[in-house]
Amino acid sequence: MKRLMMLFVAVLLAAAPAFAQDKAGSSKTLSASGKVSAVTADSVKVKGKDAEWTFAVDKGTTVVAKGGSHKMAAMKEDKKPAIITEFVSVGDEVAVKYHDMGASKHAATVTVRSAVPAPAKKK
Repeated sequence: MKRLMMLFVAVLLAAAPAFAQDKAGSSKTLSASGKVSAVTADSVKVKGKDAEWTFAVDKGTTVVAKGGSHKMAAMKEDKKPAIITEFVSVGDEVAVKYHDMGASKHAATVTVRSAVPAPAKKK
């Protein structure tokens, strides 16, 4: 009986970090998609069919966009920081893979499905 109780306690202690992680934030990757309603250097707001989400973005966020690798190379060559506003615009259709961190949602990947055309430059 004592062994069984010790085994139960050991299993409970081993599971405690997992319970704490679920409470603080999920390591599970979640998905959302919709139209970008706002974008700043540190966040992107996406309006879906039934909800609207604000995702935190940082240097760990990957952005996938048409022509993005060429733009990144040019920015790196010019020693400019990569900022999400260079790749994502209001009106773009996006898919976001994110982690729910409790009080916030962190975007792991933002994929631009269809971009709003850039305005023509005046000559």
